[in-house]
Amino acid sequence: MKLQSWIVIFAIIVIPIVLVMSLYIQVQVSYVNAQGNYDTILNNATYDAIKAFQINELNSTTQNIAEEKIRDVEASVNTFYNSLATNFGRSGYAEDDLKGFIPALVYTLYDGYYIYTEYNNVVTGESLNEDNILTPQINLDSSQSATGLKPYVYYSARYQNGAKDVVINYTLDNYITVFYKGAGDDNYHTYSGYLIDTTKVQERSDGIYYDGIKIDTEALSEVNRTTADDGSNRKLNYAYVTNDSGRREKAYWDGRWYKYNIDGTQNFNDANVRAQLGTTYKQDDSAQRYLREAVTFTNNMQSILGDIYLRNIVGVNQEDLGITGDIGNQKLINFGSSGMLDTFNNHKLQVIRNSITTNLKATIAKFNQNTTYAAKMPTLTENEWSLILSNTCLISFMQGQHIGNGYYMGYSIVTNNKNREFVDPKLIYVLDQDSMGYHDVRHIDASLSNNVIGYRNIDFETQSFVSSDSTTKNYYRHMNNEGTFAATADYACIVTSTSITTSNGSSSSDNALGNRITELDDILDRAPDKIKKAYYTALFRERYNSFKSLSLNIS
Repeated sequence: MKLQSWIVIFAIIVIPIVLVMSLYIQVQVSYVNAQGNYDTILNNATYDAIKAFQINELNSTTQNIAEEKIRDVEASVNTFYNSLATNFGRSGYAEDDLKGFIPALVYTLYDGYYIYTEYNNVVTGESLNEDNILTPQINLDSSQSATGLKPYVYYSARYQNGAKDVVINYTLDNYITVFYKGAGDDNYHTYSGYLIDTTKVQERSDGIYYDGIKIDTEALSEVNRTTADDGSNRKLNYAYVTNDSGRREKAYWDGRWYKYNIDGTQNFNDANVRAQLGTTYKQDDSAQRYLREAVTFTNNMQSILGDIYLRNIVGVNQEDLGITGDIGNQKLINFGSSGMLDTFNNHKLQVIRNSITTNLKATIAKFNQNTTYAAKMPTLTENEWSLILSNTCLISFMQGQHIGNGYYMGYSIVTNNKNREFVDPKLIYVLDQDSMGYHDVRHIDASLSNNVIGYRNIDFETQSFVSSDSTTKNYYRHMNNEGTFAATADYACIVTSTSITTSNGSSSSDNALGNRITELDDILDRAPDKIKKAYYTALFRERYNSFKSLSLNIS
């Protein structure tokens, strides 16, 4: 056969293969590009939703009561869908169309989580109950569906050991609420408080110490809306008091004590404030209160939780929590021993993770009954779970859009590091009141004066309010004594993170932020005492004064 014939045969065979492969590659490139575009849109919408949540939550006039949580979450959900609709507008998607592709939005908060999804338990009408009162009729398996927030789920677990029945509601830190029923009890007794490693706390003749550091009262000060409104930006001292509702709030000293009313006016005649602070200036003692009350609460819990083992957990698959073999024989809390809360902290994280996973799987399974494309529960990485279990955040899922030769399956996780409810141990900043510069607490080699104090990261954010002349004004809480400039962030630790020390002692920029070890106890062991003192005092103060939705102490 002639060479020309072989060439013709080769062309007949190879050219179609090349065309098919070229088409396949083009489809794959289109698929990858579309997936990347969808990932960007989903991430942006999730970020927009978190920003909306932050703005609403930080500018609330009260402190995270249940109604506020629902309001802020629903506003955040609206922002999420508006952002998606805006970015998908060119592709023909409307907001209502997009809901069919969103299996769930999960808002993990301080002591529990909300899931926004489609569900079938809808109100179908009203009827008269036995007391002749109109009540809604709820069909738990209706053929109709609605989209909204499912009931709030607390991070909780139940334990039974003999006649002892204990339910613990966990949080992202060491605050717990315990429901306890023992032998002969008809009802549960309830207790709330902070668990603390009592081996680190010492009450001495000259005061109270934590890990060898004396915790003193503090001269707290900040600019508030009064001095911002008159343009002076004077710093006023303040101390925390307990209001009539049992929540902690600030009282300012300006020759006499006053509080803000909800409408922004000042109240100089609050008898409750005078009863707690007197009529002369008094420094804040919140950190000391935290330690003493945490020690008392922890000691009281020893009789209730001292004989609870991991194997005593009920209502869950213990293997899902890693409770296998001898692990089940570990005590939940090793009271009085070094590292007494190590097992507790690890177990708590497993409980929270299992709760979110279980409810999310059930939510997606229910969602699939109302959609033509079956959504799937993605496998989150350990790093992603680490983010979820150490922050309040939003987890968003979007699945089912046809792209190329497949379907889009994506999710996004955005943490919320600016909120009042959860005091993140990594977000306590140390303010040098002489230089008016503030530093990440992990910047242990920072050049600081001896005049340092700790505050939360949100205290350095711009504050806004509507003044008496109906204009919006902005100010900063922390300014120099003359009120001419605000505290500034240290570039090397707050902006670039290059001077953040890791637990192995290094302090360099070649460690990726996500890989940095941020075990604060290890880092603080090498920090100067003035940083330790400022950090511990601020952490304890802010935890003590943060709002707790489950603050119960009923015998």
